[in-house]
Formats: sequence, C-alpha cells, structure tokens
Amino acid sequence: MKFTKIFTTAAVALGATLALSGCIRETFPKESAITTEQLQQGQMDVVAENLLKGIPSGMMSYVSGWEHTDFGYHSVGVYNDHACALIVMCGHQLGNPAGYSRFYPASYGWGYAHNSALPQHVWYNYYPQIKSCNDMIKLVGDNEQLQHYVGIAKTFRAMFYLDLARMFECLYAEAPNNGSYENQQIKVAGLTVPIVDENINEETAKNNPRATREELFNFIFADLAAAEESLAEYQPSSIVNPDLAVVYGLYARAYLWLGGFDDGLNGELPSGNEAYTLASEYANKALAAHGGAITTEAEWTNPTTGFNTPVASWMWGLTWSSDTIINNLFQFTAHLSPEAAYGYGPLAQPGVSKTAFDRLQKTDFRRNLIKGPETSWEEFAPYTLMTSADEFNTIAPYTNFKFRPAQGERNDYMTAGAISLPLMRTEEMYFIDMEATLHTSGVDAAWQKLIAFMAYRDSNYVCPYATEDGILDEIIFQKGIEFWGEGIVMYDMKRLDMGIDTAFPGTNYPADARFQIEGRVPWWSYCIPMDETQINLAIKENNPNPSQSWDPILPME
Repeated sequence: MKFTKIFTTAAVALGATLALSGCIRETFPKESAITTEQLQQGQMDVVAENLLKGIPSGMMSYVSGWEHTDFGYHSVGVYNDHACALIVMCGHQLGNPAGYSRFYPASYGWGYAHNSALPQHVWYNYYPQIKSCNDMIKLVGDNEQLQHYVGIAKTFRAMFYLDLARMFECLYAEAPNNGSYENQQIKVAGLTVPIVDENINEETAKNNPRATREELFNFIFADLAAAEESLAEYQPSSIVNPDLAVVYGLYARAYLWLGGFDDGLNGELPSGNEAYTLASEYANKALAAHGGAITTEAEWTNPTTGFNTPVASWMWGLTWSSDTIINNLFQFTAHLSPEAAYGYGPLAQPGVSKTAFDRLQKTDFRRNLIKGPETSWEEFAPYTLMTSADEFNTIAPYTNFKFRPAQGERNDYMTAGAISLPLMRTEEMYFIDMEATLHTSGVDAAWQKLIAFMAYRDSNYVCPYATEDGILDEIIFQKGIEFWGEGIVMYDMKRLDMGIDTAFPGTNYPADARFQIEGRVPWWSYCIPMDETQINLAIKENNPNPSQSWDPILPME
C-alpha cells in the first residue's frame, strides 16, 4: 500500500499548492501586456501567430510537476485508457514493482476525490489552454484578415470543452461500496463544467455555475459553426493546426455523444438516432474533406516511425521537438514505449488484456506488435528495436509495442521523446460512422462497414457476431485495439453504459485492478477539484467521490 500512500500524499500537496491561486486565476483573460503600438498594422499577425503557437505548446507541457505522468494533454487520455481497462501494465507479471506503473491509480479507481491529484491534473491540463484560446479570440476580435486564427482557437476550445463535458458529467453508475453515491448522482444530473469564454472577468468567474449539457453543447456547436466558416479556405502548414476536416470530426464526436441519451437533458439539441444520424453525416464530411486514407500495415509496424510520425490518416496532432523535452520522465515515451531504455515503460510494460489478445484473430497485423505468451524472438524481431532474445525475454506477455521512440533512438531521451502523436485520425471517423449506422440503419448496414474497415487490419477477418448487441460489442472492441493509448474509447464505454471485466480466469491485471462491473464504472465521472469549488462559489453541487466504490476481486489464497 506504499504506492497508494505516495499518490495520496502527492494529491494533498498539489491541492494545497493550487488552492492558493485557484483555476480561476489561470483561466479568465487578463489585461494583455501587448501595447497598441505593437498591434499596429503589420504586427498584429505576428502577435497572433505567436499566441497560436502557445496553444499546442501548452498541451505538450507539464502543469505542476506533481507526478511524472504530468506531460500534457495526452497524459489525460492515458489515464482514461487505464480507467476503462484498455491499458494493462504487464510488468507486474515478472515481479516488477507496481510503482513503475505511474498511471495505475486510474486502474484501481483511486485518487478521484475532489481533493485528490487526478481531477486537478485534468482541470489544469484543460483550463489554461482554454485561456490561451480565449486570449487569441479576444486579441483578433473582428479583424477580417485574421479570422482563421479565431477559427483555430475556437476549434481547440471546442475540443477541450467536449472532452470536459464527457469526463465531468456524472452519468449513473452503481457503487456498492458507497451507499450515498447513487443518490448523490441525481442531484448533479445533466451538469457539466463552468464555461469560461473570452469575455469573462474575475468577478464573474467566481460565480460561474456548472453548465448544463444543453448549455455546454450549444457553446461547443457555436464555436464549431464559427470555425467552419472561418476555416473554409484555410490550409494548415502543419498537422498541429486544425482545418475544416477537423471541425467536421469534432461535430461527429459531439453528436455521437449526444446520441447516447434520450433522458430529456439534451433540451433542444438532437438525441438518440437523430444525433447518431448527424454523427454519421459529419464523420463522412470529415473523411471527404481530409481524404479517407487509413494507416497501413507498413506505417503501423515500422519500428522506427510507428506512431511517432504523422501519416496520411492523421487529421490533427501534436509534435514535440528536443527543445520541448523536459527530462527523461516527463514525456509520453517514458511511459508508453517499452523499447525505450529510460523511464518507466521498460519495467511497467504497457499492454493489453489477455482476453483482448486472445480475441484478436491471428491474421490481424496489429497483433504482431503485441508479445504473446508463446511469441518467439524470431517471430517478433522484425517488429522491434530490441536487439537480442535476452532483452526480449525481459518483456512480459501482452506488452504492446505500438508507440515507438522517435527515429528509432532508444537511449538519448532528448531525441527519442521528440515524437508526434495524433489528436484525430480518419479511423475514428470510420468507427463513428459504423456505430451510428448500427443505431440508425441496423445490423446488416453496420456489418458491411465493419467488414470493409477490418479488411485493412486483417485480410481474413470474420465478424463473430450477427446481433445488434454483438456487432456493437465488436465495434467497440476493435475501436479499443485501434486507439489503444490514444484516450478515445472510455467516452464510448461511458456513453453506452458498458462495464469492465478484469477478473477473468488467468487475468493479467494486478490484484487491485480486478473488477467485474456490468455497467458504467463510477470513476469515469470526475469530481471538480477542490480548489475550483472553493473559489467558484456558484458550484453548489459536486459529483460524488467515485474512488474505491468497488472492491477488487482479490485472488484466492
């Protein structure tokens, strides 16, 4: 239990530190230090460009340094992939200490209380970036020549709020270890997060209630509508800046989420099949705008460039340079690249569940990057940067080699950590379309789209299901394999009220992470952090604490 204590201590320390300033001080626009003279004709575009660089830069930076997982936006996705049991840290099977698995509190359902580190980690990875977007929007204003900067900022802001909406809305979940949890959920039904826009001031921010689902999605859609107009002719020079295809992709994500509800809380917004129809429509518009390229086997399995270098299927992404690397621990590769010779990955060994591996057909090329229990060195050698059978034998079964250090460099963390990671890929649009099609057009139509997509992953793919529930389960399963480590699938599982089973016979999950939960998992709904609720007095009701709401199923003595 030492790891639990360490994590809790870090949480308390962070809470004490952040409470001094509060999120509000980080999110409402301050008076700019930029002078009128600096904004004279010919200079404002330079200022706007510099502000623009600050948004993705902030997404790639640590927030407080409270934990080595604090390496920016993608760290939140990795936490969420642990929370929905998509990522298993497999090294424990070889006796490696649990502490090497720095994300594992999410797998255990620990540290989600309002005064704990994890909600604050999420909050402080989002609202400062929202402030950067607000600063850009306010700076440019009505300048007609620079409206594409506003469109870019509103696209980023829409993505941030969409993520927050899906993480912080408390959807019903059973919590047998917390008798009051289920009753407390009723009090916060349909509430999301406070909206902080470019016009807010400190006084208003201190009295800024949680927006309803309807209010926040109307705000998101207003941002996307403005972005759609201002980015109609915009061609980004790099994958870091969003374009029209990305705007359509965010529409698709938002409508997919709304499709999960017929509870009356959407208000005038579409719900159910109406929303799913729109999700499909916008997913296809995104594909049409970007092109429908799908990541190839060669691109996926390349030991040097696999998932560290943009390819045609990437619609939007972030790119680190050596200048942005802090050290050998505050970076993605230190945790998710088992081939790296530094960080936690080589010992934590991130991977998939035994059941997921067994379910993948042997002809699926994605399976080639997962070390099976009987995989030989000779079989795996073409897919790895490792150089010997002895080294390969230090890796536990089910470890996934999807994410590679940059340039095939394993030792120099400054070079190895300078990777690119996707924020959106075309493959997500295909999955949105096929699931939406299942809801609106039935099994046969969805089955055909699933088969068509899976041909790119497994030329011998056979769908094992023929019912609506079976096809849905298969879509989400394949989506989980496809987006392992990218922070996509927890939102689907939460929306669809899916559960987790990590206590199956022969499980490769650590003892404290073994659960059998049939429906939605409580810790998929975050509490608003304490420092925010202490300053923003309009937040009357917080989400109930989901931490340790289920007991793990411990192994028999």
